[in-house]
Amino acid sequence: MNEKIPVMFDRMLRPEWIDYALQQFLTSKDETALRNDLTIFLTSQVAGQQTVIKVARQLNLTVGFKSSIPRTKLEEYHRKMSVLSPDERMHLRLQILVESTPFVADCVTAIKKLSLLGVDGVELTQMYDRQVARYGDRSMVYRRVRYVLQTLKFMGAVENRNRRWFLAKWVQ
Repeated sequence: MNEKIPVMFDRMLRPEWIDYALQQFLTSKDETALRNDLTIFLTSQVAGQQTVIKVARQLNLTVGFKSSIPRTKLEEYHRKMSVLSPDERMHLRLQILVESTPFVADCVTAIKKLSLLGVDGVELTQMYDRQVARYGDRSMVYRRVRYVLQTLKFMGAVENRNRRWFLAKWVQ
């Protein structure tokens, strides 16, 4: 049953956080050190200690010790990103998010498919419908779709106009 599929994305991420977390992961000796570094870094940027903890956990799942991406591939991403300016890294960050988090991949795929079908901007309800069909009708799915869209917006991968979501040209 689809209700058992874990979402594994529970906080909005900013692009610079992904960069920092990846750098810290590659220089950390263990997961505790990474968690501590991320907590210190995020404390001044995120309101609330619980939110800091959740964002740090999300970053660890994306580009840390708990990432589904092998360390060697994360090292390769870091090598590529290190020669690019922060604005030029967007495609690599999106690739990392899609590869590390199936829920993000499903959201990006849904927007792409709806766009290919001729939908002029994806409405939030269309995103909800697609993700609820896959992950089950749980309240957290709705929140997490919004977190993904916020993350993609910070990355410049989507934009919101007139309450509709549009893919950036570089993503299509």
